[in-house]
Amino acid sequence: MRYKQISLPTLLLCLVFHYMSLAQAADAYNSNTGVLSIPLVKVGETFYTNVEITLSSIVRVGTASSNALSYDTYNSVNNQLSIPTVNVGSLTYSNVVVTVGNVIKVGATCASLEACTGSSSSSTVYYSAAPFSTAIQASIAAPTLTNASTITNRNRYLISNSATANTTANYLQIGSTYSATEGYTAETSTLDSNVTYNTYLLKIFEMIADTYGYFRIDSHLHPNDSLDFDAADGNKLKFRNNFGKAVPTYGYVTFAYDSTTNLLQAKKRYKYSYTATVGNTGTSYTGAWTEDTAFSAQNYYVNLTAGAFRLVAQTTDATKLYLFNSPFELGIPSFIGPQDISMVTNAAAPFPIKVTVASVEGVSGSIYNQVNATYRGQVLTPGADATTKVNADAMLASIKTVVEASGEKLRYDTSLYTAFRDRALATKLVSDSIADGTPGQNLVPYVYFTNEKDTDGKYHPFMIAVTYGNQASPNGLKDIPHPPGDATGPYPTLKVTRFSDLENYTLNIPMKDYGQVSVVTENTYTKNIWIDRSTATTSALANVYTYADSADNGLLIDGSVMYPTYGNGLTPTNLGGELSASGCHVGQGGGGPHCHLDGYQSGLGLGLYNDSDFLNKTHPPLIGFGYDGIALFGTYRSTDSAMLGYSTALDDFGAHNHDGIGYHYHAHTVSNFIPELLPNVTTTLHVLMKGAYIGKTNSIPYFHSNSGFNDNKYLGGTVK
Repeated sequence: MRYKQISLPTLLLCLVFHYMSLAQAADAYNSNTGVLSIPLVKVGETFYTNVEITLSSIVRVGTASSNALSYDTYNSVNNQLSIPTVNVGSLTYSNVVVTVGNVIKVGATCASLEACTGSSSSSTVYYSAAPFSTAIQASIAAPTLTNASTITNRNRYLISNSATANTTANYLQIGSTYSATEGYTAETSTLDSNVTYNTYLLKIFEMIADTYGYFRIDSHLHPNDSLDFDAADGNKLKFRNNFGKAVPTYGYVTFAYDSTTNLLQAKKRYKYSYTATVGNTGTSYTGAWTEDTAFSAQNYYVNLTAGAFRLVAQTTDATKLYLFNSPFELGIPSFIGPQDISMVTNAAAPFPIKVTVASVEGVSGSIYNQVNATYRGQVLTPGADATTKVNADAMLASIKTVVEASGEKLRYDTSLYTAFRDRALATKLVSDSIADGTPGQNLVPYVYFTNEKDTDGKYHPFMIAVTYGNQASPNGLKDIPHPPGDATGPYPTLKVTRFSDLENYTLNIPMKDYGQVSVVTENTYTKNIWIDRSTATTSALANVYTYADSADNGLLIDGSVMYPTYGNGLTPTNLGGELSASGCHVGQGGGGPHCHLDGYQSGLGLGLYNDSDFLNKTHPPLIGFGYDGIALFGTYRSTDSAMLGYSTALDDFGAHNHDGIGYHYHAHTVSNFIPELLPNVTTTLHVLMKGAYIGKTNSIPYFHSNSGFNDNKYLGGTVK
């Protein structure tokens, strides 16, 4: 056989990706024989190993990419082969595209990447988004600060004693140490060149106007805490809780800012209190703020001395302070609130207290004492723990063995469940934004695996997550312009949900592969938002948006729960001005926030997942699960064209299957969307899950059930 001799041009250094312990070797081109040796190539949905071909022509030569695939891909339509890395003698080239000549040799054929490599893809695909506590500590380039001469209601600012932004200037900063009795200190810190998101978040404050035109100063990172003064400590300013079950209760000061003199003057003070109401489902607390008519520092000015802020009587002792606009847009983005709805003035609804951490966690807690001996080793200690991880990994391996021995299979490789478990357990509350939460506490104290048989002897393995149902980051509830009301009736008469409190969820994610539906109605329910409304609204069809749970339909990796994209009125939730920057809100009954939409914003590392979660990865990060057991991954960005599955279209459910990963959902954007009941409205949806389940649910025992440990053995308890 004669081979065509082709000389390849010089290129950049190769980039090698890993699939567990396997490092994908680069292609090798022999210029003497004209043969290209390919370790692994994907053709359609099939992989081939140890392929040899000749080349017809060179289409292009590219540059190294951080998202390069670990194998070649062949396009049969144009006969082109895309090569991530190729070695020619001592030279290495990246992202080469050629047309294929003759096929000389083909080694093994595999149905999936895992089958070809003999190992799991967990190191590059089954990885999870970093927790908020990690994301905000990532180093960033110092952004440019711009001066703000006046205060605008609900805008965010940095406050400094320097008229120009520089690395030696002092900025007001909320302290890093939380005290249940004192709150946080008001201190100073500089902005040097080595900064993180957290460096700025500690210094960013939201200004909330009152009816007098004065401003309350709230921390963005800890939105429960407003700037107050302490008469017993030399009139020092301190950040204190004004939006939760704080003990003791304090209050906040409102200020006026003179842009001519650059002085910040205290004007009024309001005392915070709350009253308890005992009901059938527990105790609820109603917050109240009353003017402190005995405020001793009224009309005093802010002074900065030796790193401490205090109120002083004389202007000659006051410190000139300057405002800088927040370098990050931390308000509600336009895709979450496209209608630009005005902020309502309804009073805040009461917040219920449903659970205490002590009642759930530890050897005296409810979970440890309800889980039976088979699974108890996985819940010995809440949060991330080496011993429980060993026990959980062993249980997961055992589950895989016995399920496969019975002729069935898990939906995903065990590494996916491990990735979810480990990340969820690492979630700690960073933001003081939960009425009864404490910064530093676990938000997902337990994740464990069970495997019980039904009456027919079939196994039904589950991943059980115990969660307090709140995000670790600022929840943004105070910024929502039109939150849900706390009851039914005319909206102007209702109180609205601006508080968040700890939930008490024990959620079971099915791990067995029950298959996928072909139409939404194949899964049967006695209640969902389409059934609830279809008799009255016959024009609304049962589709992926409308045939959805009336409540939560999935679990996010930080322990928050998802709801469908549509609300109970069968229209998209983003149209009502009722969602936070995270795409979440607290519903009518109070509790923790639930999320209807994907709040990811490229360039802003402060959400459930962020740009840093895509670095050196071959697939978007794992961010949750539907209750049907289908995993949810982050969105594909326009820059992710080299990632696995980028070119594999999502189906109507927002899901696809590629590269042996398993069928899975993706957060994604739906442009130019026209709701069925609002034909004159066009919007863009940033979807988590559209609503309907693609996974078959009819065979899942206790699917989305409220049953407890004494009734549902699949939770791992002893059924009585």
